[in-house]
Amino acid sequence: MMAAAVAALPAFGLVPGFTGLAATAASAATTGCVLPEEANAKATRIAAGLNAFRASEGLRPVSHARELSRAAQTQACDMASSGSFSHRGSDGSNHRARVERTGYCAGVSAENLAWGYPRAQQIITGWQGSPGHRQVMALDRAQEFGVGIAQGAKGPVWVLVMAQPC
Repeated sequence: MMAAAVAALPAFGLVPGFTGLAATAASAATTGCVLPEEANAKATRIAAGLNAFRASEGLRPVSHARELSRAAQTQACDMASSGSFSHRGSDGSNHRARVERTGYCAGVSAENLAWGYPRAQQIITGWQGSPGHRQVMALDRAQEFGVGIAQGAKGPVWVLVMAQPC
């Protein structure tokens, strides 16, 4: 069985046919980042699970933002290549800095991480059961999200970024 760890940083800031990772796959390949098999399908399942959870909480759905997926993918690739599991990037960045580097102006943003889970539903269920992760997924002011997934030595690395645009 795969080891799994999850971390959340609540920092107070479904699109059918999700294609967020398709846009980041080329840049991931140039940095040596490996995407797991069916990365877009897995990201789509994360999006569906996220919005199903939000609906169950009486919250409006969030829509996909490519910039947020680029920020999430940057961190997923960084963690997978470095073997670390942290909201702090190897360059010292936090999620807010990574979001800003994409040109996205976030009024509010937050980030969830997960590692080692092979299936998207395991991530959603795990995040729902953790108060910090649940808070990020239920961020009422969030209107958009991005997902990043990379294949690490001990399994997939997952990053969810939620934000409210300026």
